[in-house]
Amino acid sequence: MPEQAKKKYTYKYVKAITVGHKPDGKPIRKYIRENNKAIFEQKVRYYQNLNARGVQIVGRSLTVEQWAWQWYHTYKEPKIGASQRITYERIIRLYIVPAIGAMSVSAVRPYHLQQIISGAVNHQTGAPLARSSMTKIIYTLKQIFEQAEANGLIELTPARRLENTATAKQVRRALTREEEKIFREVAATHWAGPWVLLMLDCGLRRGETVPIGKANIKGDLLCIHESVSYADTNHGTKKATKTAAGERKVPLPPELKKRLDKSGKYFFHNADGSMMSMTKMRHMWTYFFRACDRAAGAKTERNRIVEHALDPAITPHYLRHTYCTNLRRKGVDLKTAQYLMGHASITTTANIYDHVDEEDLKALRLFDAE
Repeated sequence: MPEQAKKKYTYKYVKAITVGHKPDGKPIRKYIRENNKAIFEQKVRYYQNLNARGVQIVGRSLTVEQWAWQWYHTYKEPKIGASQRITYERIIRLYIVPAIGAMSVSAVRPYHLQQIISGAVNHQTGAPLARSSMTKIIYTLKQIFEQAEANGLIELTPARRLENTATAKQVRRALTREEEKIFREVAATHWAGPWVLLMLDCGLRRGETVPIGKANIKGDLLCIHESVSYADTNHGTKKATKTAAGERKVPLPPELKKRLDKSGKYFFHNADGSMMSMTKMRHMWTYFFRACDRAAGAKTERNRIVEHALDPAITPHYLRHTYCTNLRRKGVDLKTAQYLMGHASITTTANIYDHVDEEDLKALRLFDAE
């Protein structure tokens, strides 16, 4: 039987667009074929815009990496703040690109995206991500692939039914009494100790520890009126405190006052005396926490920690939370605690004051003999 001839399909609108060049200089062309004029014109504008931005198209479709950055620069970057830009860029760079960046957008299936969610961990500590962080990754994936569908790159988004596998919402807490004891013992001799104690004994936010120096000391008080943001670069930018209430004066323990370096403009700085970079701050925390972990009994192998003794989810913010908890334990009233913490709302302070842990209950002596 003679082979049946294939029917040739003719589109109403056809256009070839140069979307890049091969290593030998020959052009790479993308053929747009549509019967709907509006969709055709939309696709033409889209690929012309890609070419104008210098985005190279591989084969017949974009890779996920190319589309993710194109989506970010087009739909997000122009209308979000610096802190959100960092969040989106980190998600794309650390979670999406390593897993599926080299795949074509059209080849991605739901299980590829679910694997990203299920395998996501904190890249600094290796701990599982908090539920809120996982939610941001899911939201980003949904936005990327929904826009890919809207732009005709795929027929149907694979990101419709992603499941958040985080077991529970991360709760910021105070250090336990045992953890606090270890932190203080290490801080007594560690080079990063004074920086840690500014958060633990003065309640400073991490960004508030950076721009302060000897000019901020007034007698036995530490005056806080600035903070630092690392929104765009590794080098911080001074700004006002997080809220107007953040401008405050807090008692400075005498022993800590003696240990603070008063030789330069800032207590903590880079080697050249400039304001501390984000990289240096992360190193300070990493080295200090590692020393605490080892002091608590962490197991090591070839100088590498293979089993933590302390919770690796602990962050510098736990120190500030501990400061607030200690104010409550010392009987400091809620309004004074709000001022010392620099909280704009007393509710924020009250939420910490309302948290009574098991150790507090054990410390009660309700049935002691009179």
